[in-house]
Amino acid sequence: MKPQAGLSSHLSVQKALHEKILRVFQELPANQQKVANYVLQQPNELAFVTTDLLARRLNVSKPTIIRFARSLGYNGFTELQKEAIGALQNDLSNVHEFLGELKKQTHDKALTRVVEAEVENINETLNHFDRTVFDKVVSTLLHASSVLTMGVGISSLLSQILAYELTQVAINARSIASSPMRFIEHLALVNKGDAVVGFSFPPYSRETIDAAAFAQALGAQVIAITDALSSPITFHADSVVVVRSRNMLYTNSTAAISIMMNAIVTHIALKNKKVITPRMEAVSRLMRKTGQYVQ
Repeated sequence: MKPQAGLSSHLSVQKALHEKILRVFQELPANQQKVANYVLQQPNELAFVTTDLLARRLNVSKPTIIRFARSLGYNGFTELQKEAIGALQNDLSNVHEFLGELKKQTHDKALTRVVEAEVENINETLNHFDRTVFDKVVSTLLHASSVLTMGVGISSLLSQILAYELTQVAINARSIASSPMRFIEHLALVNKGDAVVGFSFPPYSRETIDAAAFAQALGAQVIAITDALSSPITFHADSVVVVRSRNMLYTNSTAAISIMMNAIVTHIALKNKKVITPRMEAVSRLMRKTGQYVQ
């Protein structure tokens, strides 16, 4: 599959929106500036909030939010939000142009080599990207009763990040990587309705591979995120997401892996918006009630 210019488009849409806001920012009333700062700082979240939630979160009125959108040239908040959603839908794509520009701007040889390596990892990942597998992974995670993530070494950190991001889009997920228990002990109670995500990059961990085989034998859907179709974990996985991770150092690079995880979670969020919105509203109410938000 050939990579498309989605991320470049995403970045250009965000840049255009930022420029619109900055052009009028000084002329906005104080309450509209609150909304402007929110959009500038958290542009991706704009796709998932309602005017009610945003009004409560920022302690402004709904008409203020609508007037802010109109001050940018939109007919209302819905039109502004549609543009944000459109940008997110193009998230998985060719980032060569973006990182290529970064490479041109640096004169440090070490940094240049790192950027070149990351460009190669990301472009190779996208050039060999299998949309059918990607869609299957999104569907598996979206419909799983629970999701367990695992990995050793840097894969342990990746598994924790993915579990955290999945919980933010209303998926029942947790990482078993930081527990003193062995992976197999955690997986003893998994069933056919569950999904297990194993991160496995060189040097491949025997514990992760054995745990994947165990989970698959119990009927769980096993998703492997690894660097090659020939890596050991793939023989015990129902879906394999291949991500290049070559690095100048001994450890694996995480740039392309992070992009792939973000793409998976973003697509789940777009499919699960009806569940996510009330969840975010409930969290917002609790945070405001307990004084966790800082104005």
